[in-house]
Amino acid sequence: MKESFTYRFLFAGGGTGGHLFPAVAIAEEVLRISPKSKILFVGTKHRIESAVIPKLGYDFKSISIKGMPRKFGVSIVSFLFSLILSLIQSLLIVMKFRPDVALGTGSYISVTPLFVSKVLNRSIVLAESNLYPGIATKVLAPIANQVHLSFEESKKYFKQKEGIFITGNPVRKNLSIKNRSEAAKFFNLSPGKKTILVLGGSLGAKSINEKMLEIYSKLTSDFQLIWQTGRNYFNDIEKVILGIYPDSVGKRNQNLVALPYIERMDYAYSMCDLLITRAGASTISEITNQGLASILIPSPNVAENHQYYNAMSFVNKGAAEILLDNESAEKLMEKILKLLADENKLDEMKQKVKEFSKPDAASVIANEVVKLASKRYNGEEDF
Repeated sequence: MKESFTYRFLFAGGGTGGHLFPAVAIAEEVLRISPKSKILFVGTKHRIESAVIPKLGYDFKSISIKGMPRKFGVSIVSFLFSLILSLIQSLLIVMKFRPDVALGTGSYISVTPLFVSKVLNRSIVLAESNLYPGIATKVLAPIANQVHLSFEESKKYFKQKEGIFITGNPVRKNLSIKNRSEAAKFFNLSPGKKTILVLGGSLGAKSINEKMLEIYSKLTSDFQLIWQTGRNYFNDIEKVILGIYPDSVGKRNQNLVALPYIERMDYAYSMCDLLITRAGASTISEITNQGLASILIPSPNVAENHQYYNAMSFVNKGAAEILLDNESAEKLMEKILKLLADENKLDEMKQKVKEFSKPDAASVIANEVVKLASKRYNGEEDF
């Protein structure tokens, strides 16, 4: 690779952390491999990427694309308008930035920037995190130079055989498990007591929070609980907690930590004996890389029901348990108590989930995109 050259990479994706953070993980590895590289993220103004990417120090440009409506109606007109507008915006962005390679992580946000990049003779790479590939990946796969998948079972959804790789889902290295005592000190908890970690994403998961509100006081009589409520639900949940403990000074529930968002996920994973969470691709990959026992509650409100397929790939091999979103808090409580009482079962789940782990996924994909850039780069190429 010609390290004297400045390679240019466009990353398109976002909308959710499951689409954004794998792209960030690859970008971090690209800069490790080729420190002089220029990176531009493309996303939308009102989703997670617009807040996260600038804080991480990357350049960011927004487009006005909307998700495709699931039903035909008036909303289709708004979608088509946004599609045309985002094509124009993507064309201007790509022509100005002149990427050597454009990479997408499965979100609808990636479609127009990658399509334009291909039209302008740039290499494009896809990284699909879910077992059941999304529409964006299916649309772009025939024109992609490479498609990197997280699950072997995903290959059957692609007609082409060339350029398909089972690489795993990229995860940022700063999530690695730390010393449990250090993590316990961070959360003001005991390192020796079993701890349940509840995650519903950065915004929160309503049904998970509703279930936890029914059972958290019983759970914290014997176990510790770290509960990421999500920013949308924290205030209401805090009011309930403080209603039970009105004089919080000196009467705080010593076994409960409720937060709108957990900044130090490495510490949270270090404390985790059992994880209660959705089954989005990013979370799934973190579970595998950290070797966590989990009860997965797939969201029913996602395209192609992909979280259910993600979860069942684990459940079928004894690497996790599943609770459907419409099942009761009592059933969740039963599963939690049964697992926490069975050390052998917890250890078995942790061992089996590690079999899914591909901790070098981000590095492998980053190496591939840098190789693609090096093949076409001449230092002065223009449109």
